[in-house]
Amino acid sequence: MSLSLPTLFEKLGKITFSKRWLVFFAFLILILVSMYGATMITMYSGMDTYISKDSKMYQDLDLYTRSFSSESVVIMIEGADATDPALLNASLRLTRMMINVTGVEAVTSPAGIVAQINGQTTGRYEIPATQEEVDSLLEMAPDIYGTLIYDDTHSLILVTYGNLTDSQKSEILAAAKDAVNFAGFPPGYNLIVTGSAALTEDMNIEMSASMGILLLLAIILMLVALLFVFKGVRWRLYPLAIVVIGIIYTFGFMGFAGINMTMVTISAFPILIGLGIDYAIQFHNRIEEELRECATRREAVVSTFKNMGLAVMTALAVTCVSFISLLTSSIPMIQDFGKLLIIGCLCCYMAALFFGVTSIYFLDKLSEKLDQKKQKTGKTYKIASFLVPKGYKSKRFTENENWKNGNERRENGKTKAGSEKTEHQEMPDNFITTALKKTVDFTLRYKNLIFIIAIITGILGVYADSTIPAETDFKKYIPQDMPALVDFTHMNTVMGGSDAINIMIVTEDIASPYVLKWVDEFGTYELENQIYVLGVDSLANVVKQHNGGVIPDTEEEIRAIYDQLPPETLERYTRGNSMMLLNLNMGNAFTALPMESVKSFVELIEEDIIWHQPPPGTSATITGQSVPFTELLTSLLSGRVEQTVLGLILVFLALLIIYRDFIKAVAPLITIALVIGWSGLIMYAFDIVYTPMTAVMGCMILGAGSEYSILLMERFYEERGKGHKAVEAMEKTVKNTGIALVVSGVTTTFGFLALTASAFGIVSSFGIVTVINMLMTLLASFVIFPPLMITFDEMKEKGFRATIVGFKNKITQRISHNKKQSGASQ
Repeated sequence: MSLSLPTLFEKLGKITFSKRWLVFFAFLILILVSMYGATMITMYSGMDTYISKDSKMYQDLDLYTRSFSSESVVIMIEGADATDPALLNASLRLTRMMINVTGVEAVTSPAGIVAQINGQTTGRYEIPATQEEVDSLLEMAPDIYGTLIYDDTHSLILVTYGNLTDSQKSEILAAAKDAVNFAGFPPGYNLIVTGSAALTEDMNIEMSASMGILLLLAIILMLVALLFVFKGVRWRLYPLAIVVIGIIYTFGFMGFAGINMTMVTISAFPILIGLGIDYAIQFHNRIEEELRECATRREAVVSTFKNMGLAVMTALAVTCVSFISLLTSSIPMIQDFGKLLIIGCLCCYMAALFFGVTSIYFLDKLSEKLDQKKQKTGKTYKIASFLVPKGYKSKRFTENENWKNGNERRENGKTKAGSEKTEHQEMPDNFITTALKKTVDFTLRYKNLIFIIAIITGILGVYADSTIPAETDFKKYIPQDMPALVDFTHMNTVMGGSDAINIMIVTEDIASPYVLKWVDEFGTYELENQIYVLGVDSLANVVKQHNGGVIPDTEEEIRAIYDQLPPETLERYTRGNSMMLLNLNMGNAFTALPMESVKSFVELIEEDIIWHQPPPGTSATITGQSVPFTELLTSLLSGRVEQTVLGLILVFLALLIIYRDFIKAVAPLITIALVIGWSGLIMYAFDIVYTPMTAVMGCMILGAGSEYSILLMERFYEERGKGHKAVEAMEKTVKNTGIALVVSGVTTTFGFLALTASAFGIVSSFGIVTVINMLMTLLASFVIFPPLMITFDEMKEKGFRATIVGFKNKITQRISHNKKQSGASQ
């Protein structure tokens, strides 16, 4: 015999009650296990958080990085004279200190070049004592010297390392900072240690600090919200403790599952606090209601599981299904964000259902024992009474000794102890329930006008959304006052941009004159025809410099030139005998241009490669550090729409499977779809661009906001099942469930409000939009959804055709009435 879901939850409630101590301590032990798992979480901010490792663009970049690109710690020196012997001596000391650091492959500096030239000419590998001697040596400096000296007052030292872990890079960075302090640079010079390693380290530190601040702020805001809004229940701050337990479980799972902490996933935890508080409040509110209504605590626990467990699980299922669409994103950190939200919601639900309900049972039992003790002793026990206050009692018998087995005796309306049954006490209305009742009355009176306004603004929002640009420069996502970013920006400003498009050329023979001539011709064509290409750097240029400005016609001649070149020059442009590199230098074009223009520019070069095809057996692939972000742009502009549509479809199918009723499946989606449309208007009005965070807004609204409509709908049909008419059922729904939903909505919004305080622009802008959207979702739940449910209920009773005809007649009557009034006034 198959069990219905309500019956299944009822049985689950009975089992939980009978094993309540086991459940309670099992969840406490799980907290300790989760804390251990949380220690395994690592901060990460690599390229593969933006671009999937499976994408061709990432694999091309990875091949380029492994073959040609080495990361460097960059030390920029600013001062009076970049060739001052005292400065060069200090730079040489730093160079020699850094070359001995584990993991460092090379240290390139003006001082090292001067010492090398001096050693080749005099046998002394040191800096000459006088400026004249230094100047004479610099006349023999190789081309690479020019890349290290920008002008008379600025120079660079490059500490190059290979493929290292983040911790190894941090060690090299720390060693470079120590070397700067101990090298004894003369007064009047400013040294800046920067580079990608410095950016990554500062970003990881900032992410760790930001996560702690966001969590603390979210908890403080939750406390404020619960204190001022969650009225009419005992232990009104307790839902926050439950959701914190759920967050601890999530941290533990994250560590055990190996999910990295990124600038996107750090924002998941304030969101989970906001979503998880919903579940905790709903169960807390319902168990308190059942404790007032039911005859025994056992009955209250079982009734809470049966009625609220299924309702919240439905909302949870819809939330998780909507987040599943995030897993289809091509952006890895969005996929991790989706995983974390799904896992976190499940953890918070389990904590609220099992630990939350069970612990409220224990607290209520403790409050009754305290009340009995007060009656016996006559003492007040002020502190204990404050912590475990007495609740409303109605239809409740005191437990007897058989309650452990779930048996209750009723003897002539009295318990074994003789305590009499108390009459049901209705909770008085407060300002929230009064305001909600007036709001629903208003919306039911003007529902047609409200529907029209909502639909028109939703359509306008969809149009506005299509005009919003995307931002893919990760340096704009992070705090703009972060020291490493300030130093990096300053270096780029002083030294000029170093943006480049790198073209990897795979061929059968790098000494083929046909291949070298194609490289030379293609580079020249790009330099002459593409305004953003400022220079071309390739092995063909080097060969021409050693052969009178032309490419030799034979492979033997080219091989002879290769034999004359320093090994580091060949390594700069080639790998083996089958790969070479062509660099198109673009200054600061990638930084200055919007990513849409960069994407168009890359596509132009791809077309040029097709038009000017390389020789047979040779292929050319465009790559570079900035090129993969063009793929990120595509994901933000088109992928977000696909995710939202997929989320709507998945939620509809989930509701259809759960309810097997088309109206119940589509009603919550209509409200949420309108809010998604309004979200476009908000972003347009606040001039907020799309980032990996704001791109998931549709799924966030769907996941976080659908719960309100679903819980209202569940309670509405529960009241209808008791025989109430539609309007009366909606009024009771709003009175009994509305306050919990408002509290949930406000506390959820407060959780999201913490995001606006983040130092990461990508998170704060997401927080602003989310806060406004959540308030609109809450508003729509009481302005759009009640009249929508009444309308659908009428459709069920009268039939779809009769409802449409009635709506048409009302509109016609309204128009005729307006015409008559207009004619009378004339």
